[in-house]
Amino acid sequence: MHRPSPRRIGILAGGRSLPIEIAEGLKARGVDVHIVAIAGEADPALEAFHPETLNWGQIGGIVASFKKAGCQQVAIAGSVSRPDLSTIKPDLGFFRAIPTVLQLIRAGGDDAILRGVIGFFEKRGLQIIGVSQVAPELLVGLGAFAGPQHQRVDMDDIGIGFEVLRVLAPFDVGQAVVVADGRVEAIEGAEGTDRMLDRLGGQRHAKMRVRAPVGRGILVKAPKPGQELRVDMPAIGPETVRKSAAADLKGIAVEAGRVLAIDRAQLQETAGSHRVFVAGVRPGEFEKSEGQLAGGPGEVCAGDTKTVRQLGRRRLRSRDEADAKKGARLISALAAFDTARAVVLSRRHVLAVEAGEGVIETIDRAAQLRQWGGGGLFGRRSGVAVLAIARDLDAAVIASAADAGLAGVAVVLQKFTAGVGDEAIAEADRRKLFIAAVAG
Repeated sequence: MHRPSPRRIGILAGGRSLPIEIAEGLKARGVDVHIVAIAGEADPALEAFHPETLNWGQIGGIVASFKKAGCQQVAIAGSVSRPDLSTIKPDLGFFRAIPTVLQLIRAGGDDAILRGVIGFFEKRGLQIIGVSQVAPELLVGLGAFAGPQHQRVDMDDIGIGFEVLRVLAPFDVGQAVVVADGRVEAIEGAEGTDRMLDRLGGQRHAKMRVRAPVGRGILVKAPKPGQELRVDMPAIGPETVRKSAAADLKGIAVEAGRVLAIDRAQLQETAGSHRVFVAGVRPGEFEKSEGQLAGGPGEVCAGDTKTVRQLGRRRLRSRDEADAKKGARLISALAAFDTARAVVLSRRHVLAVEAGEGVIETIDRAAQLRQWGGGGLFGRRSGVAVLAIARDLDAAVIASAADAGLAGVAVVLQKFTAGVGDEAIAEADRRKLFIAAVAG
């Protein structure tokens, strides 16, 4: 009878090439692997490793598969999409896990959810390990990685990018920003880096009659401080390079040793052919003291002094008030970078941050990123659009918020007594949205 190898490592595989690259690297080092592939997600090329394929509903089966194979350590890797509930075939383990799933949903941000996922598996005797532990060769190292050499002048935009990401960190937003000539042009929300780059490319090309002959602007990507890197390490790949080139960016800068390079050889070839630099940088080179960095973590994480006042007839729920306060704090934190005219949140989860595209465009984008679809859970409205400037609030913005399934709109004001007109309040009442002011 075959006995499981004591060195066997499990891989819970989602989509794309990362699980394959991890498995190939482990195999090359003589480490046996056992792969559980998520049905409908995993790359067909994984068949070379004879995976067991299970769907998201078979939670008990996933745990049992790794244990039966003798795996004590498991790496979770690959992309996943929102599961189609109609195709899930739950097992007993799924029903036993329902209380945990509900706790994760209520947790709010991605970081809390990911820590909960790790805790779920580790309580069942499986140690979750990071990609950096099993495949360190996949990380972007310090210095030039691909494409042309970045220049000293690029370091100013790279430094601003890292500062923005540092300020965003307490809010559990995205992992990437684009900075061009000192100006923040895009902030990743819930849509992910690729879709952010698509959006930026569309905005740029709409403004230009002729494509720029030389790239301008840099994509900066790094994990958040304290981010759970075992299951959520930022990554770039050939598609990131192609989309950066399509958006006329000059290069990509990532935090050295803390970002994955997926499909390394193809990434380097693509960067060379598109003349897009890829470099690993240490953020510490740019760090300022907390007093110098406007909106730094010390300021952001201070006690909540924001106050919310209802202006129309529609009452705010406690979670709407919490979203309004968080959005106002985020807008204040980004004020030093002259960005974020609007922020859209739902259940404390930041969906979108405006960075030059416009308030209505930001709300419309967030509508495609709702965790529970257009009308919220069970068809109820959920989420808040928080505006930085009172004059941006008009009938068109309110209509956009209503169409997006949001519960209401809040405006950041210096004083409660000024800024929001009676017409806007009446329109919100007519569309059954709350309207509120946040001050403090």
